[in-house]
Amino acid sequence: MFETYEAARLPGLPSFEQNTTRWAFIAQASNREWFYVTHQYFQAGDAKSVCSQQFLIPDVIGLMSLVRSDTPDAFVCSVQLVTPGWMNGSEGWCMEPLLGLIALPGEESSNRYAYEVAGGGIYPTQHASAAQSMGLKIWPVR
Repeated sequence: MFETYEAARLPGLPSFEQNTTRWAFIAQASNREWFYVTHQYFQAGDAKSVCSQQFLIPDVIGLMSLVRSDTPDAFVCSVQLVTPGWMNGSEGWCMEPLLGLIALPGEESSNRYAYEVAGGGIYPTQHASAAQSMGLKIWPVR
């Protein structure tokens, strides 16, 4: 989950929408994965006038909510998975294109997921074999 502090609030700019709040920084309360999502939309429905916006999404529920809101004129065009070292098997954080989101079998109340990234990796690495043999790919739906 992301959080911020009142001291990080930036003054509004006339060129930005009035119903938004700008922040100098956000913080992450846990050492967990999150998603860097690029969302595009056609300004005034014109496919030649493409606008992009990036979202920092802390969980699968938020990601899937945005993905499910896709329309022909506004859609998620890329998702990057940002993982800590304990999850990706490296010394630090990595940001990689997300190719697939896999729901893992388990108790109904435990939402466990595996993430397939470009290059063939599946995170968390300890769930790779379960994801390949028993997982249900919930995104992208093909």
